[in-house]
Amino acid sequence: MNFFEDIRRPFELMRVSGIPVRAGRAWFLVLILMTVITAASVQGQVANWIASIALGAAATVVFFASIFLHELAHAVSARLEKIGVVEIVLHPFGGLTRFVHEPKTPRAEFRIAIAGPAASFVLAVAFALLMTAASVSGLDILRDLLLLLALANFLLAVFNLLPGYPLDGGRVLRAYLWRNGKDLNEATILTGRCGQVIAVVLVVSGLFFAVGRGQFFTGFWAMLTGFFLFDSARGIIAAGYAASHKLVDDVMRLPAVVRPDITLQEFIDKLLPMNRQPAFPVAEDRQLYGILSLEDMMAVPRPDLRRLTVRETMRTVTEEMFVELGAPLSEARELMSGNGVKAVGVIDHEGKLVGFLV
Repeated sequence: MNFFEDIRRPFELMRVSGIPVRAGRAWFLVLILMTVITAASVQGQVANWIASIALGAAATVVFFASIFLHELAHAVSARLEKIGVVEIVLHPFGGLTRFVHEPKTPRAEFRIAIAGPAASFVLAVAFALLMTAASVSGLDILRDLLLLLALANFLLAVFNLLPGYPLDGGRVLRAYLWRNGKDLNEATILTGRCGQVIAVVLVVSGLFFAVGRGQFFTGFWAMLTGFFLFDSARGIIAAGYAASHKLVDDVMRLPAVVRPDITLQEFIDKLLPMNRQPAFPVAEDRQLYGILSLEDMMAVPRPDLRRLTVRETMRTVTEEMFVELGAPLSEARELMSGNGVKAVGVIDHEGKLVGFLV
């Protein structure tokens, strides 16, 4: 097992709001290494190795707690966008939040991506304010550690805003490209390439610091980060290419069909409890008539639910609301992002409803 395989095999540390928080063995090694380095930096002021180690450990734990809060901001933002969170993984180079599925709109992608750096900037300001208070109180050691934490969070935010996937800035760039007409997979591959360029720059910079300046630790860490980033970007690009060849047949679900003649109240009582999804195909004898959006239905006054039928509330089918079997998944996603219901029906060559994407 190599280093990168190791950090991909994390184990659970805790759960926060039902979200597993995991870390690999390499993360604990870095935790110890950073504790020792931080302890050495304050040893001259403390003159006591036990106290230095305690301060170093406290500062390191707070720093990784900051990384966790960065990732938790992504998770909270994703949940606000109705996207499930699989896990948060802490690794030697930061953290990663995994979602049940990709955001369905560029706006959601941007909000989720920007939440992490925004949290890091807020933490940087908070530590800077605490540093000022410590300085005024004459607590020089605490002042120096808080300065270190403020700078670390500021650099974490800035580094993550670099425009290359898997960094947050890469996701912001992907949202921009997606919003301006690029296919999601095409935007993913492009931002993954940008991530690889950033990774190469890190490796070259690391060599310069290690060989040219004699700063071996800084150079080694920059190179290691670059290799990790390049490896992650390579995986993202490969996944993007694979997704670009996916068909709707591979991911569609069997449609939970709503008949057009039933009332909205009947739909709420009989069908909605068994099928929790934001939109439903309206069909009869497998003929697609439209799509019923829960958002549209929620705008209906409560007294009218027993009077209005699904046919009167649904959005009548247009060419943006369905694709044929064998259509690329990217085509379906593009229609979903612009048809107003964020869903499409899948029909066969006879025009009959056979699947649904939502």
